[in-house]
Amino acid sequence: MKKLKPHAVDWAQIERFLASAEKKLASAHKILAFDEEACLQQAYEAMLKASLGFMFSHGFRARSQPGHHIAIIEFVRSRIDRKHAGLLTVFDRLRRKRNMALYDDTGFVSHRDAESALESAGDYLRVIRADIAARKP
Repeated sequence: MKKLKPHAVDWAQIERFLASAEKKLASAHKILAFDEEACLQQAYEAMLKASLGFMFSHGFRARSQPGHHIAIIEFVRSRIDRKHAGLLTVFDRLRRKRNMALYDDTGFVSHRDAESALESAGDYLRVIRADIAARKP
Protein backbone atom coordinates (compact mmCIF):
# COMPACT_ATOMS: atom_id res chain seq x y z
CA MET A 1 0.00 0.00 0.00
CA LYS A 2 1.18 3.54 -0.70
CA LYS A 3 2.53 5.47 2.27
CA LEU A 4 1.51 8.93 0.99
CA LYS A 5 -1.54 10.55 -0.50
CA PRO A 6 -2.08 13.93 -2.14
CA HIS A 7 -3.08 16.82 0.08
CA ALA A 8 -4.19 20.26 -1.06
CA VAL A 9 -1.68 22.94 -0.10
CA ASP A 10 -3.32 25.24 2.45
CA TRP A 11 -0.85 27.82 3.81
CA ALA A 12 -3.10 28.72 6.75
CA GLN A 13 -3.25 25.04 7.78
CA ILE A 14 0.52 24.73 7.40
CA GLU A 15 1.03 27.76 9.65
CA ARG A 16 -1.31 26.23 12.27
CA PHE A 17 0.79 23.05 12.27
CA LEU A 18 4.00 25.06 12.66
CA ALA A 19 2.43 27.09 15.48
CA SER A 20 1.34 23.87 17.18
CA ALA A 21 4.89 22.54 16.86
CA GLU A 22 6.21 25.70 18.54
CA LYS A 23 3.68 25.30 21.39
CA LYS A 24 4.70 21.68 21.92
CA LEU A 25 8.35 22.73 22.07
CA ALA A 26 7.55 25.47 24.60
CA SER A 27 5.63 22.90 26.68
CA ALA A 28 8.57 20.51 26.48
CA HIS A 29 10.88 23.18 27.93
CA LYS A 30 8.54 23.64 30.90
CA ILE A 31 8.07 19.90 31.45
CA LEU A 32 11.83 19.24 31.57
CA ALA A 33 11.99 20.38 35.20
CA PHE A 34 9.86 17.47 36.43
CA ASP A 35 9.38 14.79 33.73
CA GLU A 36 12.16 13.93 31.27
CA GLU A 37 10.12 11.27 29.47
CA ALA A 38 7.21 13.65 28.83
CA CYS A 39 9.70 16.32 27.74
CA LEU A 40 11.21 13.99 25.13
CA GLN A 41 7.72 12.99 23.98
CA GLN A 42 6.70 16.64 23.51
CA ALA A 43 9.96 17.49 21.71
CA TYR A 44 9.39 14.55 19.35
CA GLU A 45 5.78 15.59 18.74
CA ALA A 46 6.96 19.14 17.96
CA MET A 47 9.26 17.71 15.28
CA LEU A 48 6.44 15.51 13.99
CA LYS A 49 3.99 18.44 13.74
CA ALA A 50 6.56 20.55 11.89
CA SER A 51 7.21 17.62 9.56
CA LEU A 52 3.51 17.32 8.79
CA GLY A 53 3.43 21.02 7.91
CA PHE A 54 6.45 20.39 5.66
CA MET A 55 4.65 17.50 3.93
CA PHE A 56 1.52 19.59 3.46
CA SER A 57 3.62 22.35 1.90
CA HIS A 58 4.70 19.82 -0.73
CA GLY A 59 1.12 18.68 -1.37
CA PHE A 60 1.26 15.34 0.48
CA ARG A 61 0.25 13.70 3.73
CA ALA A 62 1.05 10.32 5.24
CA ARG A 63 -1.59 7.63 5.27
CA SER A 64 -2.63 6.59 8.78
CA GLN A 65 -1.17 3.10 8.95
CA PRO A 66 1.54 1.31 10.90
CA GLY A 67 4.88 2.93 10.23
CA HIS A 68 3.49 6.29 9.17
CA HIS A 69 5.93 8.17 11.43
CA ILE A 70 8.80 6.50 9.57
CA ALA A 71 7.17 7.50 6.27
CA ILE A 72 7.03 11.12 7.46
CA ILE A 73 10.72 11.11 8.42
CA GLU A 74 11.68 9.51 5.08
CA PHE A 75 9.63 12.12 3.20
CA VAL A 76 11.40 15.01 4.91
CA ARG A 77 14.80 13.34 4.47
CA SER A 78 14.17 13.01 0.72
CA ARG A 79 13.26 16.70 0.28
CA ILE A 80 15.27 18.70 2.80
CA ASP A 81 18.77 20.02 2.12
CA ARG A 82 21.29 17.22 2.74
CA LYS A 83 23.27 19.42 5.14
CA HIS A 84 20.46 18.78 7.65
CA ALA A 85 20.76 14.97 7.47
CA GLY A 86 22.03 14.88 11.05
CA LEU A 87 18.80 16.40 12.33
CA LEU A 88 16.81 13.69 10.54
CA THR A 89 19.01 11.04 12.16
CA VAL A 90 18.28 12.58 15.58
CA PHE A 91 14.55 12.77 14.74
CA ASP A 92 14.52 9.05 13.93
CA ARG A 93 16.49 8.26 17.11
CA LEU A 94 13.95 10.24 19.12
CA ARG A 95 11.17 8.24 17.46
CA ARG A 96 12.81 5.00 18.59
CA LYS A 97 13.60 6.35 22.08
CA ARG A 98 10.00 7.55 22.47
CA ASN A 99 8.70 4.12 21.43
CA MET A 100 10.99 2.39 23.94
CA ALA A 101 9.91 4.76 26.71
CA LEU A 102 6.26 4.23 25.79
CA TYR A 103 6.17 0.48 25.15
CA ASP A 104 9.16 -0.97 27.02
CA ASP A 105 10.38 -0.57 30.58
CA THR A 106 13.99 -0.28 29.36
CA GLY A 107 13.25 3.08 27.75
CA PHE A 108 14.61 5.29 30.54
CA VAL A 109 15.02 8.95 29.51
CA SER A 110 17.81 10.84 31.27
CA HIS A 111 17.85 14.57 31.91
CA ARG A 112 20.63 14.89 29.31
CA ASP A 113 18.55 12.92 26.74
CA ALA A 114 15.66 15.31 27.29
CA GLU A 115 17.86 18.42 27.05
CA SER A 116 19.40 17.11 23.84
CA ALA A 117 15.95 16.40 22.41
CA LEU A 118 14.91 19.99 23.17
CA GLU A 119 17.97 21.42 21.46
CA SER A 120 17.55 19.23 18.37
CA ALA A 121 13.82 19.94 18.15
CA GLY A 122 14.47 23.69 18.28
CA ASP A 123 17.06 23.42 15.49
CA TYR A 124 14.74 21.21 13.46
CA LEU A 125 11.80 23.59 13.74
CA ARG A 126 13.98 26.50 12.56
CA VAL A 127 15.17 24.49 9.53
CA ILE A 128 11.65 23.36 8.59
CA ARG A 129 10.16 26.83 9.03
CA ALA A 130 12.93 28.40 6.89
CA ASP A 131 12.45 25.80 4.14
CA ILE A 132 8.70 26.34 4.04
CA ALA A 133 9.08 30.15 4.10
CA ALA A 134 11.48 30.01 1.15
CA ARG A 135 8.90 28.13 -0.94
CA LYS A 136 5.76 29.97 0.14
CA PRO A 137 4.32 32.11 -2.64
